[in-house]
Amino acid sequence: MIRSSFLIILILSLISCKHELESPTWEVDMIVPLANLEMNITNIIEDNDDISINLSNDSLISLIFTTDILNVNLDTLIKIDAITDEQTHTLDSASFDDVSISDTATIGQAITEIPFGTVLFPNGSTSTIPDIPNIINEDTVDIDASEYFETMTLYQGMLIIEIINGYPTDISNVSMSLINATNLNTIGTFSFPLIESGSSAIDSVSIAGQTLDENIVGILHNMDINASNGSVPINYEDAIITNITIADIGITQATAIFPEQQLTENLKEHSFDFGTAQIKEIGIKSGNVKVNVLSTLPNDMIVPQATSTEVTTFEFDFSGYILDLTGKENRIGGDTINTIYTEAYTFIDSTGELVTINQTDSFYSYIEFDLTPEYGIGYLGQEIFTIGPTISENDLFNNITDGSLDLEEAYMNIRIENFIGADASIIFNEFSAENTNDNNPPVNIGTDQYNDNIIGKEYVINRALLSNGNTPIESSITEINLEASNILEILPNQITIGAILHLNPNGQNLIHDDFIYPSHTVNASIDTEIPLSLISNNLTVKKIIDLDINNNEDLEVDELYINIKNGFPLSSVLDIILLDEYNNIIDTLLNGKIITSAINNNNIVISPSETNIIINDTDFTNVKKIEVIAAFSTSSITEHVKIYNYHTIDVSLSAKFREMLGN
Repeated sequence: MIRSSFLIILILSLISCKHELESPTWEVDMIVPLANLEMNITNIIEDNDDISINLSNDSLISLIFTTDILNVNLDTLIKIDAITDEQTHTLDSASFDDVSISDTATIGQAITEIPFGTVLFPNGSTSTIPDIPNIINEDTVDIDASEYFETMTLYQGMLIIEIINGYPTDISNVSMSLINATNLNTIGTFSFPLIESGSSAIDSVSIAGQTLDENIVGILHNMDINASNGSVPINYEDAIITNITIADIGITQATAIFPEQQLTENLKEHSFDFGTAQIKEIGIKSGNVKVNVLSTLPNDMIVPQATSTEVTTFEFDFSGYILDLTGKENRIGGDTINTIYTEAYTFIDSTGELVTINQTDSFYSYIEFDLTPEYGIGYLGQEIFTIGPTISENDLFNNITDGSLDLEEAYMNIRIENFIGADASIIFNEFSAENTNDNNPPVNIGTDQYNDNIIGKEYVINRALLSNGNTPIESSITEINLEASNILEILPNQITIGAILHLNPNGQNLIHDDFIYPSHTVNASIDTEIPLSLISNNLTVKKIIDLDINNNEDLEVDELYINIKNGFPLSSVLDIILLDEYNNIIDTLLNGKIITSAINNNNIVISPSETNIIINDTDFTNVKKIEVIAAFSTSSITEHVKIYNYHTIDVSLSAKFREMLGN
C-alpha cells in the first residue's frame, strides 16, 4: 500500500519552492535549477506515527501498524457503592438516669414534738422508750426535683420509697402519699406495717401515665413509735431516712436536664454485593464514606437539631486506605469475605439546661459508601462480561477513493494482554471489517493459525502475576494469528468486534488468590503487517493540501520545469487542482498527467522511467490549497509486484524567470 504522503511531498516539491537555495544573480530568461529531491518509501512515510517499516533480508518493505480494538472496563466488579445501617432511634430508646431524693427525720426532732420530751429523754441519756402512737400525723415534706426536671410525663416508670429506721426502737403503721404540688394529683400511696430498728423497708408503685412536677409534696399520714426493749441510748442524731427514687423512666414528654448518655451502640458486620466474587482486601484509589444523620432532639449536639428534612452529612475521605473484608478480627467461625466490621456509637450531649423533648423526637442515620478501588484481592468469581459489539475506526485508508488492491499476503496478529490475576477465556461472537464507502457488506475475520474459525472458538487467557506479590503486574499474552489479505483489500475503515469474556471458567484457583487492578484489565489490539507485494489497478488517492505561498513581485516564473525519474514499479495518473480558501476551483495545474512506471523485466525494476512536465504562466493569486488526485497502478495487473526499499523517485525542479533577481 502506497500512502498519500508520497504525493504530498511530491506536490510540495513542485509548488512550495521552500528548499535551501543560494541567492545568485540571475539573468533574464535564464533557466535555473531550483531543487532536487530523492525519496524512497521510508522517506515518504517517516512522518506517519501510525506506521512503521520492516525490511526483509532482500529489502522488501512491509508496512506495520497497530489498532486498539478492546479495552475491557471492569470498574464495577469490585466498586463499593452502597447504603447501609439505616436506622432510627426514638426517645424511648434514650435513657434517663434514676431520680433519687432523700429526706432525713431525726429522733431529736420527734422528741421536741413531745411535751417535756427533752426533759424526759435528754440527749445522751439511756432511757426506756414507751409506745408513742401517732407521733407523726399528716406531716408534710417538700421534695424538690428541679435539679432533674421541670415536668415529666411518663409512659413507664416506678416510684420507689425506702424507709431506713435509724431509731433505737421499732416503728410501725407508717403510711404516706406523694402528690404534685401544682395540681395536687396523687402520685402514689405507701404503707409499712413494721420497720424494725436498724432495718429498712421498701414499697413501690407504677407511675406509668403519670405527669410529675418538679415540686412534689410528701404527706406522712401516720407513724407509731413502738416501746423499746428495755433501756436504749438516746442520740438526737439517730434518724429515719426516707429515699424516694423514680426509676425505669420512659419519657413521653419532658422538660428536663437530660444527662449525657450513649444513645446507641452498633457493632456489626456489613457485607457488600460483589456478585460471585469473594473479596478479602480492597485498596481504595478514591472515594468517601458519608455518615448522614437527622436529629429532632433539641440538644446542643454535633448533629444540630433539624429544622427541615435535610440530613446533616459528615464526609470522610478514604483515599489510600485499605479495607480488610474478612470481617471482625477473631470472629466466630473464622474469616469471611466481602465483609467489613464497624463500630458505631451515638451520644446525646448534655447542655446542663432544661430542654423539652417528647417520644416522637428521633435520631435517624445511614451510611453511604462510594469507593473506587485501586485493587482487589480474593476470588473474582465466575463472572461473564459481554463486550460490545464495538466499532473501532481505522483511518489508514481514508484518502483512497477508488480502484482495487490485490495483496499477495498480509497478516493480522490479535494480541490479547491480560493484567487480571485470574484465568479467563474469550469467545468472539462478531469480528468483521468494513469499508463503509463502497456499500459492500462487511467481511468476516477468517480462520486462525490452527485453521479454526475465530468466531465461536474459546481462547484461553492465562492469569497475570504480581512481581513478588506486588506491582508491577506481569501480564499474560494470548495471540491469534490469521492471514488477512482479503480483509485489507477492501480498504476497511471500521472494525466491529463483539465478544464474551469469562473470568475463572474452571472455577476458583485454590493455590493463588485472584487480583484485579480496575485501571489495568484486559486489552486487545491488532498488529497488521502488509508486505508490499501487490497488484494495484487505478488505486486512487485524493488529498487536499493547504498552501502558504508568499507573493514576491520580484519572482515571476515564465515556465516551470519538472523532471520525474520514477524508480518504482508503479505508474500514476495525476491531477492537480488549485483551490481558494473555500475549496472553489481556481485552475487546473495538471489534468490526467501520466507518470510512467519504472522500466521492468519480469516485474523487476531495471531502470527508472523519466517524465518531463512543463507548466506555463500559472497565476497563483488567491490559491490557498491544492487538490491532488493520483491513480496508482502496478507495472503488472496480473502478477504481484514487489516494492523494495531501494526503489526511489527523483524529482528535479527548475524554472525560467522573466527578470533579473539578486541585484
